[in-house]
Amino acid sequence: MKRAFKPWYPKHTGPLEPDMTIILMGHARELLNTWEVTKDKQLVDRHLATMDKRHGKGAEERVRQYMRQVAKHERCA
Repeated sequence: MKRAFKPWYPKHTGPLEPDMTIILMGHARELLNTWEVTKDKQLVDRHLATMDKRHGKGAEERVRQYMRQVAKHERCA
């Protein structure tokens, strides 16, 4: 049976999908918490190494930048 109405959603044409920004910010918060609890740099680096494979080229750099941003602006020192 054919649908009577198909909703139309405008396609995002910006430089980075908004959903991807939210996902990468979540990864940054998670890895920053992991670093604060375990202080295991090798573990965090291993997780960051998989970001490009999972989320595309440049994802590791963006996650590192988001980690700096979260540590600087969202954490109480």
